[in-house]
Amino acid sequence: MLAEISSERAWLGVALIAAGLALAPLGLALARRVFDGRNVFFARWGFAHALLAFALLFASQVVVFPLARKWAGAPLDGVSERVAALVSFLPAAGLIFALAAVKDPKGVHCLGLWPGRQLRAVALGLGAYVGWCPVLLGAGLVWPWIVDALGGDYQPQAAAMSLLALEGQSFWIAAVLAAAVQPFFEELMFRAFLQPLFVQNLGDRGGVFVASALFAALHGWNAFLPIFALSLLLGMLMLRSQRLLGVWAVHALHNSLVIYLLTSVPAARELLGQAT
Repeated sequence: MLAEISSERAWLGVALIAAGLALAPLGLALARRVFDGRNVFFARWGFAHALLAFALLFASQVVVFPLARKWAGAPLDGVSERVAALVSFLPAAGLIFALAAVKDPKGVHCLGLWPGRQLRAVALGLGAYVGWCPVLLGAGLVWPWIVDALGGDYQPQAAAMSLLALEGQSFWIAAVLAAAVQPFFEELMFRAFLQPLFVQNLGDRGGVFVASALFAALHGWNAFLPIFALSLLLGMLMLRSQRLLGVWAVHALHNSLVIYLLTSVPAARELLGQAT
């Protein structure tokens, strides 16, 4: 278990979450000015297709990771692990693009690749991220305390620790993959492909909530609340803009910021080490 997780940090986290939620109505009002009205999208694929995409993803991981370890002749380092993870995404991503091209009259545009207003979606996302930062930081501070209070053994994410163990060129390759490439595949699968199915069946809030909970759960118990808070923001941005570039930009910015803080700011590393 980590060294003592102080309740003072947890209460600071609660205060930050409250402050962020208090700013949410202002952010929503600004978002409505940038993207007037919700952009409702009807997914023409079903849950059977979604299960097939996840089955492809997990089957690819079962095949790719052992092959990568055999090829490397040793346990995978941070770079090899991320490359293997990205390769594992390719079959599912190919299926998603194929389903969109075949089933929707607009083709792959329906995956948030609509022409026009992409830069506006990026601007909306970055502005919303700034306003949501107190919630993200607060969730990161309070979650280790919750896990500890529930009798769990909180540990920082293994992915973050493997990245921090790298040096030189290997670190920069892994950082680029983690900050820019991996978020694209995750947003394609969860926000562009899966979320519309939940929204159609559960409504706006329910759909975003369930998609976010699933996204956070797949990142592991120790990261659940911080990832869930980020995913809620990404889901609402996708719901309003239907632009994949916007949600990818926010996700990439968040990952880049966390990597920078953990590697370059000692005080932030000590503070966020229990939150990342």
